[in-house]
Amino acid sequence: MTGPERQKLNLRRNKSKPLPAHQSQAWRVLVVDDDQQVHVMTDLLFQDYTFEGGGFQAIHAYSAAEAIEILTQDSTIPIALVDVVMEQPDAGLRLVQKIRHDLNNLAIRIILRTGQPGEAPERNVVLDYDVNDYKAKTELTSQKLFTALVGALRAWRDIQQAAQLAAELSEANATLERKVEERTKDLTTALTRVNEAKRDLRQFLSMMSHEFRTPLAIIDSAAQMLMIRKDDRREAALPRLEAIRGGVDRLVNLIDTCLADDRLEAETIELKAEITNIAPLIHAALAQQRQAHPDRAIHLTMPFLPDVKIDMGLMAMAINNLLNNALKYSTSDIELTVTVHPNHILIAITDHGIGIPADALDYVFDRFYRADNVKGMAGTGIGLHMCQRIIALHGGTLSAVSAEGKGSTFTMRLNTGATA
Repeated sequence: MTGPERQKLNLRRNKSKPLPAHQSQAWRVLVVDDDQQVHVMTDLLFQDYTFEGGGFQAIHAYSAAEAIEILTQDSTIPIALVDVVMEQPDAGLRLVQKIRHDLNNLAIRIILRTGQPGEAPERNVVLDYDVNDYKAKTELTSQKLFTALVGALRAWRDIQQAAQLAAELSEANATLERKVEERTKDLTTALTRVNEAKRDLRQFLSMMSHEFRTPLAIIDSAAQMLMIRKDDRREAALPRLEAIRGGVDRLVNLIDTCLADDRLEAETIELKAEITNIAPLIHAALAQQRQAHPDRAIHLTMPFLPDVKIDMGLMAMAINNLLNNALKYSTSDIELTVTVHPNHILIAITDHGIGIPADALDYVFDRFYRADNVKGMAGTGIGLHMCQRIIALHGGTLSAVSAEGKGSTFTMRLNTGATA
């Protein structure tokens, strides 16, 4: 074995020579060349190179096949200095194709070096092969080699940072997708429970309506018979009989309100609207409330009214609920005022009772909501919600203005004529 052959063998066995202590972190460069002197000279040049506190360390390959073996085992090498002409005239170019396509290594920066530029013209190589630089060995001075290496390292570093950011983003997206999936599962479970609770409530209301109406009708009939057949001995019982009938009426109204509100919430109610005059309905509601509250005065202000398109049953329920609320939360007279406008009418019901706290006014139409100042009074918190839904079904609005301790006004706006 000759001296040069022995030296070449030693270089192959020691592809990564130890660096000086002050250069413990090295930028690795794969040097692919079949010329031993190129490897020796590269090692000498690298001793004087530093970039961002790190030295340069050559990893030696003497053929394209050896370079492929090295890169197969380690795909994190930043730069490859590749000779074009080695075991074959285009061995370096074939190596570039294998690195990019067979190994799918798109990050490594490839600098082609050639001693025979005519064999592979620079323009053709740059256009046809995915290389990052192309240098003739005769022009590649120490400074130009260093400049080329630093430029390649910066590009490689940017690629690594972009890949890291992409990986972090992908991980973040995966984490977000898992959280969304878990949250969606939780929400689906919660929604299922809500739907089951609504179904149970609907079944309960249906049962309550069926089971309660018959005994309530019997109680009311019995009270009526006792009132009709009154005598001197039963005269003193009349207030109690009236109280019984009033309680029955309130229970029936509560059942009707709960059923109507549930159907409105489930959007299963069918609006049976017809064009009619609402004045008789208002008079009927007033008569009903005056009969239920004979000690209270309800003042009516109402001009001649144009026709509106309404569901008589639902609208009667809404007006009666608003009147009942006004009587319930006040002890003085109440007013029902109707005003006519070009395309709509306003029906305002005003009381002078306890009023609504300012911080509760935005929530009075929420289902089951009750303000703090009525917590000690009987009520379900569904009446106003139901009224608003009924009026909204008619294309109208229900609004409230109130001052705590002074009273409240609830105003219905209903379209008239062709706009109804």
